[in-house]
Amino acid sequence: MDDLQAGKLIRRLRRESKLTMVDFAKQIGLSQPSLSRIESGNQEITFSLLEKICKALNISMGDFLYALEGESKLQNIELSEEDDANTEEELDAKLNKMISSLSLEQKKGLYTLLLPFAKD
Repeated sequence: MDDLQAGKLIRRLRRESKLTMVDFAKQIGLSQPSLSRIESGNQEITFSLLEKICKALNISMGDFLYALEGESKLQNIELSEEDDANTEEELDAKLNKMISSLSLEQKKGLYTLLLPFAKD
């Protein structure tokens, strides 16, 4: 796991939850300086600490890791004009190719994400 990207994600989720660094650190049993080092990517996150962080942020560890992977990929993706799909068929083909390259856990996460948008 990339500590810098994980720290950035934790900071973003904490802020979205309107939690101060001091309050969040207390909630997960850390000092504010330790949380600051985690959010800046200067301290590793243990599995047990990640569990506490996810619980405090009301997010599953799977969702956190899925979001973390998405954020790291976003850092590397720049769409050019030729990457844009011009038709529904082209878009379907690109989506199918992307989905087929995902792991089973990633597919489950995507399925869960898309489920509310599915038409019966």
